[in-house]
Amino acid sequence: MMTRIFLTALTLVGALLGAQADAQTFTVDGAFLYQDKEFAYTGWTGTDPILPIRRADVVVLDDTTGAVLGSGSTAQDGSFSIVCTGTGSLDVVVRCDCDTDLDGSFQRIRVTTESNTEYSTFSPVFAAHDTANDLNVGTSVAGVITQGSNEANPFNMLDMGVHVMEYITGPTLNEGNMNQTLRIYWPSGSGSFATNNQAHMADDDGFDDPVILHEIGHVVHNKYSESDSPGGTHFIGDSDQDPRLSFGEGFATFFAGKIQEHLGREAVYTDLSGSAQTGGVQIRLRHENAQPFGTDAFGAADESAVAVVLYDLIDDVDSVDTTPGFDDDGIGLGTSIGGLDPANAWWDVFRGPVATAGNVTMNHAWDGWFSEHVADPHFAEVLGLFEARRMYFSNDVDEPNDTLATATPTAVQTGSNWSSPRSLFASSPGTFAPGTDDEDWYSYELVKGSDLLFRTRYENAVGDADTQADVFLELYGPTGALLASDDDSGSGRNPFVDDFIIPETGTYTLRLRTLSNQRRYGTYEFRAKHNFENFVPEVSSVVASPATILDTGSSTLTATATDANAGQTLSYAWTPTNGGAIVGAGSSVLFDPPLVGASTTFVVELIVSDDLGAESASESVMIDVDPAGGSVCTGAASAASGGVGKAGSLGIPSLTATNLPVVPSSDFALTVSGALPSFSGILFFGLSQIAVPFDGGTFYPSPDIQIPFATDPAGEFVLPIVIPNDPTFCGIPLTVQAMLPNDPGAIGGKQTAQTGFVEFTFGN
Repeated sequence: MMTRIFLTALTLVGALLGAQADAQTFTVDGAFLYQDKEFAYTGWTGTDPILPIRRADVVVLDDTTGAVLGSGSTAQDGSFSIVCTGTGSLDVVVRCDCDTDLDGSFQRIRVTTESNTEYSTFSPVFAAHDTANDLNVGTSVAGVITQGSNEANPFNMLDMGVHVMEYITGPTLNEGNMNQTLRIYWPSGSGSFATNNQAHMADDDGFDDPVILHEIGHVVHNKYSESDSPGGTHFIGDSDQDPRLSFGEGFATFFAGKIQEHLGREAVYTDLSGSAQTGGVQIRLRHENAQPFGTDAFGAADESAVAVVLYDLIDDVDSVDTTPGFDDDGIGLGTSIGGLDPANAWWDVFRGPVATAGNVTMNHAWDGWFSEHVADPHFAEVLGLFEARRMYFSNDVDEPNDTLATATPTAVQTGSNWSSPRSLFASSPGTFAPGTDDEDWYSYELVKGSDLLFRTRYENAVGDADTQADVFLELYGPTGALLASDDDSGSGRNPFVDDFIIPETGTYTLRLRTLSNQRRYGTYEFRAKHNFENFVPEVSSVVASPATILDTGSSTLTATATDANAGQTLSYAWTPTNGGAIVGAGSSVLFDPPLVGASTTFVVELIVSDDLGAESASESVMIDVDPAGGSVCTGAASAASGGVGKAGSLGIPSLTATNLPVVPSSDFALTVSGALPSFSGILFFGLSQIAVPFDGGTFYPSPDIQIPFATDPAGEFVLPIVIPNDPTFCGIPLTVQAMLPNDPGAIGGKQTAQTGFVEFTFGN
């Protein structure tokens, strides 16, 4: 048995050696084309052009044995010329695969079924071809295939992938290949989608070039930059998407338009019925003007608006659209951004700042543009592109108002009024971006007892957001305490605080910001509105009658006050500020003065409040009071300060007199200040001055009277002195000085802090 196997092997080797000896080379050439299905903005045109299959793998086969005779790739016109090796007469067939694996260093692109069966097309079989001669197999056309009633051509999908990678790796961007094969799958069911390096095309999207390019655009986003899109349901015309989703979808649509523009076509997004021969429009969008969503595609949470803004960054006057020879934006043909054309300038942003950001949204396109092109940003032109689609990524009219101290004074809105649009964006002075973590503060003067609502809404009151804003509201009171907050109790993502009763009259501050990492920017309108406005009572007059009285008499005080809130009862608070008493209550009371030794003016303050606690401004009335019997002294009363004190821990304390020591009077007082708080001391009174050195200072009065005292927490002590109507006091002089021993900041053995002196004389 072993000998027979050995002999058989020798026979096979001999046969192979004989075949090699007879083998010869010959060239097989021809062309592969595919049937396309022409579309326009209006749908399928009914024309089915025949286009070249470019860069596809070509394999020449022995149709009998399946042996590979030679391989290569198609050229730009679909042609191929392959040197083959064969022997004798062979049945030759040529296969063209939906694969670019054999095209040198070009990006590999494959089109397969979902089960990874690669699509191919074949030439006719050329039977008994003599390998001594070259072979031209002519032109083969890959026809349409169907999935149910839906038509497609895998080679059309391949060609879209080739166009994309030729643009990316070509002279415009001069980028390298992806690090993985670009995989395109068809048929993939009812919806197209992309993941990582894979574009899955729905059953009816096999001829929808914009949809194919859109899904490949997702792959480009994944492989050349960064996409944080959460995916999920989305549709053109929705302006209230997750901004990460809007950026991912908007970029893919933009990219599909860019490739079409690069190919000299109008940049449109069309999703057409795969079974229709003409028309069949299901979805469509013009990149130049967002039609038919031109009046609805707004904001960074709208994928169409994102696509249109990005497309406006790179199109120019030569781009094919409905307005030939005209570009509707400020960045176009001849624009240089730091030496780059707009397409390369955007690609650098896409590959750089956008690729390294987290939670990527259109915000990062803005931020990235101005960080990447800080030396030549074309701010006005870029701002115009963004604001045309209501992406307000610049400081609003109230900036800077980012803190409580810089809050914008604001009136409570009346009727149906709202604020003009504001933006959650604040960049540093002299910069255009970024504007992260903006806070807008607004202050209101509000009255105790008022009932208010505070809220925001989307710009222009649209139900569909047209903005990515997600506002969080906080209300702070006059002391800075947080009184209320809300995130989304209003419509959409808007906060709403209702029936807030103002607890005290004063300045209230509204703080508006976002808590979302995905919705850092965006516009909003806001309002504070009264459900019920409480008004402060107004005092029109306060009268004292008579205005001059003896200290044995009284004066009638009468006030007139009104309140704009009908039906409220007013309360009157009368407060003497420097002596005397109020008898009675209400709008008319009596003022009883104290006894005075000399003519004295007394002041009474009035505050009027309503049922809800709102208080009027303080008003005052003055009453002049004369002593009924006059002074018993003939000489004048006097009080004067003198001498030099001695410093303690807080410097030199002071001693001052308030009013004059009039006989009689009740308003004369001595005050020690500037001493240590809650500290003990002694007041020395003397009938004469001795002015002797003491403990490093000077002791001025003879120590006839000593009064111990203690300062309050403010380091002060007040000694009121009531002087009776006694003539024995007339003309008596006294000198007084304060001593504060044991002050750790004072020099001397006793460590006394010392005041200067006050010298006074009782009189009239």
